[in-house]
Amino acid sequence: MAIPSPFKTIQMFTSHHKTNFKNKNFLPFSPQLNLIMKPRFAYANLLLAFCFILIFTSCNQIKSSSSETDLLDVKGIDSSVRPQDDFFHYVNGTWIKNTEIPASESAWGAGSILYQSTTQNLKALLDSCAKLNAAKGTNEQKVGDFYASAMDSSAIEQKGISPLQQDLQRIAAIQNANDVLHEVATEYNTNLSPMFNFYANQDDKNSNAIVAHFNQGGLGLPNKDFYTKQDADTKNIRDAYVKYIAKILALAGDDSNTAEQEAPEVMQIEYQLANASKTPVELRDPEANYHKIAVTDFAKQRSNINWQQLLSELGVKQDTLFVGQPEFYTALNSMIQSVPLNDWKNYLRFHLIDSYAPYLSTAFVDANFNMNKLLTGAKELQPRWKRMTALTDNLLGDALGQLYVKKYFPPEAKQRILDLINNLQQAYKERIEQLSWMSDSTKQKALTKLNAITKKIGYPDKWKDYSSIEINKNDFIQNIKNASHFIYDYNINKIGKPVDRSEWFMTPPTIDAYYNPYTNDINFPAGILQPPFFYKDGDDALNYGAIGVVIGHEMTHGFDDQGRQYDAQGNLKNWWLAQDSANFRKKADMVVKQYNNSVVLDSLHINGELTQGENIADVGGVAIAYQAFKKTDEGKSNEKIGGFTPDQRFCMALAEIWRTKWRDERVRSFIMSNPHSVPMYRVNNPMADLPAFYSAFNVKPGDKMYLPDSARAQVW
Repeated sequence: MAIPSPFKTIQMFTSHHKTNFKNKNFLPFSPQLNLIMKPRFAYANLLLAFCFILIFTSCNQIKSSSSETDLLDVKGIDSSVRPQDDFFHYVNGTWIKNTEIPASESAWGAGSILYQSTTQNLKALLDSCAKLNAAKGTNEQKVGDFYASAMDSSAIEQKGISPLQQDLQRIAAIQNANDVLHEVATEYNTNLSPMFNFYANQDDKNSNAIVAHFNQGGLGLPNKDFYTKQDADTKNIRDAYVKYIAKILALAGDDSNTAEQEAPEVMQIEYQLANASKTPVELRDPEANYHKIAVTDFAKQRSNINWQQLLSELGVKQDTLFVGQPEFYTALNSMIQSVPLNDWKNYLRFHLIDSYAPYLSTAFVDANFNMNKLLTGAKELQPRWKRMTALTDNLLGDALGQLYVKKYFPPEAKQRILDLINNLQQAYKERIEQLSWMSDSTKQKALTKLNAITKKIGYPDKWKDYSSIEINKNDFIQNIKNASHFIYDYNINKIGKPVDRSEWFMTPPTIDAYYNPYTNDINFPAGILQPPFFYKDGDDALNYGAIGVVIGHEMTHGFDDQGRQYDAQGNLKNWWLAQDSANFRKKADMVVKQYNNSVVLDSLHINGELTQGENIADVGGVAIAYQAFKKTDEGKSNEKIGGFTPDQRFCMALAEIWRTKWRDERVRSFIMSNPHSVPMYRVNNPMADLPAFYSAFNVKPGDKMYLPDSARAQVW
């Protein structure tokens, strides 16, 4: 249940694979992720899938305006809203008014529909595999039997909490602080993450080395702010969380009075961990969260933790640790002795059960979902098939992914998307060369990094070998443990070995895209390479405004407030002249200010500091995609399609891919924890910064979307 740092994780983000790199995604959530470590927020991810596609055809061909149906959905337009005042609601207002969010969702939009259709395709594959009686050890057998065990609700109901009894007995037998740490290490070996956040990943300053990282963690709520903010909504969430802890402990066998006494004690541990933690904004600074410390020195300063034993049980053999927040471990060192042993045991019991709660009997599933509702606003639990399909993809992603791409991903799509990426890359190159605020010396290094970006499309060149994972059709929880142990072992065994720069950190069916600064690559899984956001018969304006923006967004992450601190090889290294860095900061501060002024709900504003990386990428992605679009024949033309000019269609395509309706609960928790802005401002703010938008829609001073040149935020 530990929440990885926003800096060291796939923001949506990381899957049960616990891939903790500073990933930058185009989408705020990916539905396949966080299904074990953070089940409460796994539902949020399942409920909030925003989807884009990245397949492209000829970049220079104008499609006929006489096609049977214009792929731009003009029926969603609300003509009562002026595009000059609120472009998002002009394009999407009628659709939003006429759309009801399904009871099982926290939001609904174009991407949600894509996620649903993709999940149905995966379900069809899994249903087929479950009936195959495939040969033992094959991918078909493993995914089929895993899914079958996950769908056997009667067996799961009958077993109740018994699949965890051995784990609970082990916790009950704890007698001292060393036993507590032994239990933590034992749980890590099944890829759970109590107490702190530990993972294997590249050294920020030596991207050729895989090392052991230790970051803050151990919390059940998303981050420190949920423990410290004093507004009524956050207090209500904390109160409900304490009741949820008591509910879980009671379901595990404690009488209700005992559970109600234990829950505040568990919460007190989390308060202490939270108080020793950094805020989401503080975690954004890579230099401030990089500490290379000798194990002996670290252990001397924190002697209440037997570091040699802990590292050995975690499977780590190295003399140096990479610690994100040493002050967190100083506090934890004191807590090991000051927190009563029974409180630690209750903390471990709760977090263990909570991690598996979505996969146990109905009482646990319902308790977990009822807590989750406060963060998402969803009214009903999603169908079991949808939750278990996502779980299978999460834990056996390469096995299921091979089956998925074989059936649903045409090989020619790779070349099509590569052509589009190359076009965007050329446009980015031209923009860097034309920058007035950057010196020639730094420009050359920026171009070196841009040209070094590796492009990963569809699926990995080599697949993970799952032959060592035992999957039994009759034992769901053990299947989860076996697959989870494989994931942990797979990652920890990377330490000290050469970096595999070809590795993927999303499964092929995932509907998302990401940038990895440690390997300087952009990644577009097959799941995102499909309609409805790209159509083979669509015109260039439509495709550049939708998919081109996705690519531009990921490229720009290499040069946002965090990504710019890494060089072409993925090392945290200052390659900027001092004046160029100062100029960048001034430009980035304009982005922060613009988004800080964006009101989301009542008096709730976007946190411009927390979201600045994603916002820089949004603004830059739109500008780069537009410049690339203007190289196409349609981009050079004024010929209307469906009554709109090419530039108008480009802008409208962007607004349509963010067509989304959210529940208020989801908005509030999203603003506190997510590094992305809400959809409305992923449209309106980049549009207000794009000069072409003003001419396309005749935006003038006095219009609500109007910004004077001096106030338009544009870094790249």
